[in-house]
Amino acid sequence: MNLSNKKAGGILNPWSFLETEFNYREVSAWKDFVRIDQSFIRLAFFLHFLVYFLALIPEIQRSPHGTIYFGLVLSLNILSLVLSFQRKYLPAVIHGTNFSIIFLVMLILNESFYSFDDLHSLQLYNNYFLLVGFLVLFQMFRLKVKGCFLTATYSIVLHLGFIYFKLNNSSLPGFPLVLFVPDVVYLILSLIGTTIVVIVRRLVRISSELDSEYRFLQHELQIARKVQETLFPEDVSIKGFKYEVFRSTPNEIGGDFYDFIQLREGNTGVFLTDIAGHGIASALVASFIKIMVATMPYRLKLHPVRLLEYLDETLLRQFKSHHASAVYIFFDFISKEIHFANGGHPYLMHSQNGNDFREIETTGSILGFGIKRPIAELVSLPIQSAERLFLYTDGLIENRNPQGKQLGSEGLIEILNRNKSFTDLKQFKEAVQVELSAFFGDAEFEDDTLFLIIEME
Repeated sequence: MNLSNKKAGGILNPWSFLETEFNYREVSAWKDFVRIDQSFIRLAFFLHFLVYFLALIPEIQRSPHGTIYFGLVLSLNILSLVLSFQRKYLPAVIHGTNFSIIFLVMLILNESFYSFDDLHSLQLYNNYFLLVGFLVLFQMFRLKVKGCFLTATYSIVLHLGFIYFKLNNSSLPGFPLVLFVPDVVYLILSLIGTTIVVIVRRLVRISSELDSEYRFLQHELQIARKVQETLFPEDVSIKGFKYEVFRSTPNEIGGDFYDFIQLREGNTGVFLTDIAGHGIASALVASFIKIMVATMPYRLKLHPVRLLEYLDETLLRQFKSHHASAVYIFFDFISKEIHFANGGHPYLMHSQNGNDFREIETTGSILGFGIKRPIAELVSLPIQSAERLFLYTDGLIENRNPQGKQLGSEGLIEILNRNKSFTDLKQFKEAVQVELSAFFGDAEFEDDTLFLIIEME
């Protein structure tokens, strides 16, 4: 029922019709000149009703054949509207109709102002021919370079013809130069219209090139996204703990990254980093760090502080303009301990035995600046069953909701603690996401965002 009413409203409402008819959002539509001519004819049909306002002029009301001429104008526009639904001979339809309407309008003016007593009355009659200038300028909507000039040409010829015969039937001497004013206006308007057409067509060409480049880049970014996806660890089972992860990026690729490092004797390392900025450059640096972590000497993977120092030195040497924050956790299941170091990253959040989450405050410097040695402090915790670790990047707490408010670490802790009773890790993650969605509403994450939840078995 609602659908049928909507369709009926679109047909009966001229504004809805025009919105549908002139929907040129795609660049390719601006290059389809047949479609543009069809739209031009339909727009001209709506606007031609303005011609009938000439009937408000007292002299035209006394024209003996004015009704016939206006009827012919209407018939021509209806005929051109019907012909617009085919794609052949549209330029001939447009110029044929346009020439005929200009001729009929000038014929109405000629018949209505038949006799003159002086030059002033002749000038008054001549000024009405300026109205034809709108038809000249209107041709620019076809986006044809010669459209305005061609219309101006036969408008000038018709105007001079009517003036010539008018002067031959009057007692006024000579051919005053003031009578050429409409012709000068036609030429000026044709130049303006042609200039606008040239500019628009050039913009369309540039937009088309940009659109092609944009589509190419989007395709390349999609490939890059698939490649980057392979850098992240697969959904694998790791002995000793369970995990859940959430990732979001405003671009196809981003600079937030995490990885699991399988070590000897069943031990595991967890690495999480946030490359400054977002987009292609950050994604490339993240890929580089992934390779560094995978190929660095094995002994460094057993010591979080040394691992971060190695990354700090390499970034400073290779990417002086890029830096990153990172946290590395070494799970030693032999000694039942967790060792980690934090290099300028948001504090790790920790919960034991179902108690409240709390931040583990640490000191450490951002990687890539070579600020200090040691770059971070080493923190050790005993491994306890069912304890949870929550790691995240700053995009989560620095993003703003529609009211402009940031979540902040305090808001994040409140969300985690409100949902700590969920014993199933996946349900816990989903509950946290529901509250995050409620806080941010329709606001999209402006920066790369990642969080990783780890629960000890």
